[in-house]
Amino acid sequence: MSNDPGATLPEPGPAQSTTQATMVALIPADADRIMALEHLVWFEIAPGVSVEDNLAELDFERTRGAELTSPAPRLGAAAAAGAPLAGMYASWAMAVTAPGPKGTLARLPMNGLTWVGVHPDARRRGILRQMMTEHLGTAHDHGEAVAGLQAAEPGIYGRFGYGAASLDVTLTLGRGADLSAGPALEEAARQVGTHFVPAGTPEAMEVIQRAHLGAADHTLGAVTRTDSMARVWFRDHPTARGNKEPLQAMFATRGDELTGYALFRRSSKWEHNLPGGEVTVREIGAVDPASLLALAQRLVDFDLTSTVTVHGRGIDDPLLWWAGGPRQTRLRSGDSLWVRLVDVDKAMTARGYAQAVDVVLDVVDPVCPWNERRWRLTAGADGVGRCVPTDDEPDLRLPVAALGAAYLGSRPIAAQAAAGAVTELRPGAAAELSRAMRGDVEPIAAINF
Repeated sequence: MSNDPGATLPEPGPAQSTTQATMVALIPADADRIMALEHLVWFEIAPGVSVEDNLAELDFERTRGAELTSPAPRLGAAAAAGAPLAGMYASWAMAVTAPGPKGTLARLPMNGLTWVGVHPDARRRGILRQMMTEHLGTAHDHGEAVAGLQAAEPGIYGRFGYGAASLDVTLTLGRGADLSAGPALEEAARQVGTHFVPAGTPEAMEVIQRAHLGAADHTLGAVTRTDSMARVWFRDHPTARGNKEPLQAMFATRGDELTGYALFRRSSKWEHNLPGGEVTVREIGAVDPASLLALAQRLVDFDLTSTVTVHGRGIDDPLLWWAGGPRQTRLRSGDSLWVRLVDVDKAMTARGYAQAVDVVLDVVDPVCPWNERRWRLTAGADGVGRCVPTDDEPDLRLPVAALGAAYLGSRPIAAQAAAGAVTELRPGAAAELSRAMRGDVEPIAAINF
């Protein structure tokens, strides 16, 4: 579930009141209160899905609610035992693949924020800020140096130090699209077998998770689910999916090796007695280009279909260029993963660097005051970085969100300086940091969470 409706702009100002809320741990017994809030925030209900199934993906050790104290607006009559929640959030212990030293990749722990919502009657009273401040403080206390989210409304989370670090590119291909990858790669793809099964069985979900983790090791920007998330993530409720087929999992194999996967479903469509079915690809990942190509070739070759929509790709994705480029694929893009450095020193030390760098950063971070100071970032020719406190004169002054935006190797600091988000205090410092933080390719879009 994505983040943040009900937490709309702006934050409380002079004409608005601030309501004090008490933050409480939510447990399974709060299920009715949680769903009552979610229905009000998202105003959508999956038909035929039980409360228990709706909440099965939550980690209740990381789920928190806001209860109003004073002054307390009326939130309407409670539909279940207990007062209505004024807000809630949850998170998962996920991971993200960031640049490692000298062009390698490093899978790093990431606090994945989700289920963020504020009751419509409690908006603009500072409750979102109270929840976000608690959330980031808890992540800091638990040693979670990097946080990430996907924002339903992109204007919100920059105020809390998150920066948009990757794009979500959607490609639309026709059935039988010519995926021209060159003779050597096309021959390698012919050595890869593919088959598909319904995704919603425990056995399939276990294999999906193995393929998902394997692909992430080779994919910059990939966000990975935990094993506990994967055990419930692909359940498919017939009443919720309507007339579409069950979610399918396609696997790529080379001999006994699992080399990739795709999650898709087809929907039937006929016009003037001609088939025009649609294939929607929710996720696709692979450990190598040949396996990715084999999966894509199979997905564009289903009978009774006319279009294939592939979500969650990157701006320089091989699929984009195999299919002929942006115009041929009707490319659409939007923001994907927003990254927040909870602890600047730990986060900047954990990733790698493309070249040597030595800069002093004056970081602005009013939400996490432990970050708001000067830091010296150094990396040698080996690409291994170190970020430590310093009192030296700064080379760059920047909000913590600028580092989050650049963290996955895209959104270079120099470009953010040109846009006015970063102040260069030593000539050449922005370019130096940009070159050191850049990835060899653009990050892929995050999975939906």
